[in-house]
Amino acid sequence: MILRFYFLLITIAVSQNSSGQSVDTTYIGQYPQKMMVKAFVSRNGIVIGHNDKDYSPNNPVRLGFGFSLKNTVVNLSSSFGIFPAEKDYGDTKSVDFQIHNYGKKILVDLYYQKYKGFYNDNGNVTLYPSTSAQMIGGELTYVFNHKRFSTKAALEQTEKQLQSAGSFLLGGGAYHYRIRLEEAFGAGNSSVNNFQLGVNAGYGYSWVINEHWLLSGMATVGVNAGNEVDVLEDGKIKLYPTAFARGGAGYHKNDWGIGMSFLVNNKLLYYTTDSFSLTSVNLQITYIKHFDSVFKRK
Repeated sequence: MILRFYFLLITIAVSQNSSGQSVDTTYIGQYPQKMMVKAFVSRNGIVIGHNDKDYSPNNPVRLGFGFSLKNTVVNLSSSFGIFPAEKDYGDTKSVDFQIHNYGKKILVDLYYQKYKGFYNDNGNVTLYPSTSAQMIGGELTYVFNHKRFSTKAALEQTEKQLQSAGSFLLGGGAYHYRIRLEEAFGAGNSSVNNFQLGVNAGYGYSWVINEHWLLSGMATVGVNAGNEVDVLEDGKIKLYPTAFARGGAGYHKNDWGIGMSFLVNNKLLYYTTDSFSLTSVNLQITYIKHFDSVFKRK
């Protein structure tokens, strides 16, 4: 079911990028260049919350590069670790694949995150090398005021927000979570296998400080319905609150820009008498260069 959901969201993302849609040109401007390259440093991860404590993976900072071609579906990026992980925080094995597509009307967020090896630093560092967390899923978010509010300008710097504007947001998604704990974690259960489906709503706003500086933020809250996979067949459903926040600050010129962005996707899980939160965190600093041709004319 999750794979079919992934395919649906990717199909929508491609159609959003490939279809031309009109905007209010007094609010949203386009870069005249045909191509864009970017270099970025980022830090991603999943944080497990339990009994007022946070358990984090030991992830290094990553360096990445990307390329996109205007008015096409070509938007590629890749990254790799540039700093070694902190030895005192143990070893973490991870697979982290994400797609965040900012279309004119619809935002698409896809996740495949799997982490094994966590630590808690509450004055003294405690390691949990066998604890693992996995999140697979995604969601769609509809932007009502898409003709004046540009999510591309706010989070990709592939468009320009010329005047301050905001928009109501409405979305929904599906997620599958797995958490495996070890005895030292102190939880009453050793395994969580949870599926959720839900809706959310919120608001986004971009503040044009001047012709070069932009400050943006978007947040949604909602509710998911779901439960442990082995009891869903019996019709036992629980409700889980959700929160999703993202934003950034950017400085742009005619053919280049630099931006800082964050993404925090928080979901709550219940299992018997225990409750957990899983928070996907993405922090990034990006340099962007727009250009028409690799080879300059003489």
